[in-house]
Amino acid sequence: MAFLTVKEESVKTEAGSAYIQTSGIYDVMLKACEIAPTKNGATQANYIMDKAMSFGNTLADKTGTPIFGMKVLEALAATLGEEVLSDPESTSVAFKKGAKDLMCIPELTDVNTKVWIQFEYQPYQGEIQERVNIKRFYRESDGASGTEVLSGEGMGTQLSKDEPYSTEIKYSESRKGAGDAPTAESVATWKKAKAGDASKPATGKPVAPNPFNG
Repeated sequence: MAFLTVKEESVKTEAGSAYIQTSGIYDVMLKACEIAPTKNGATQANYIMDKAMSFGNTLADKTGTPIFGMKVLEALAATLGEEVLSDPESTSVAFKKGAKDLMCIPELTDVNTKVWIQFEYQPYQGEIQERVNIKRFYRESDGASGTEVLSGEGMGTQLSKDEPYSTEIKYSESRKGAGDAPTAESVATWKKAKAGDASKPATGKPVAPNPFNG
């Protein structure tokens, strides 16, 4: 049974060694892509890379209706030359604190890719939360997007369009309307506190939004 079959019409709407710490377009190795349910019954993809980890990329809502994250996943498959992604299977994934068995898509294990990552900061229970969002994947060899791979035209054109905006950092209000968007200054202060720099007071305790950090 196939988890996903790549369709060109869907893909058309997809949008060094140091650990990634800010927005940009990077060459990475995708170690694994976990498919997991959320507490409210939605389905998400968690991208575990050698230089970053992006959790909570929603593929389908609680009714099972695919949303934007599914198109990003489908476009990734296209850039890798995969027409079908198999159902997730139990996979041992190495983390700093040891291996974890996760339900991962077999074709997306230990593959090289190019990815646009956007960092987002927002209030969360009176503190600051950092999110690592996946905007788009590109083929590693030539920077082609999923749309370009399937159409065979304009290889790398989308990448050139995305590059001027790729380093933008997103500062968002609370999703529940319970707090204003943080500023670049408050995030910088929070990061110093998180790193153990006591020279400036923290605006809030660092928040680890996913259980796999560290």
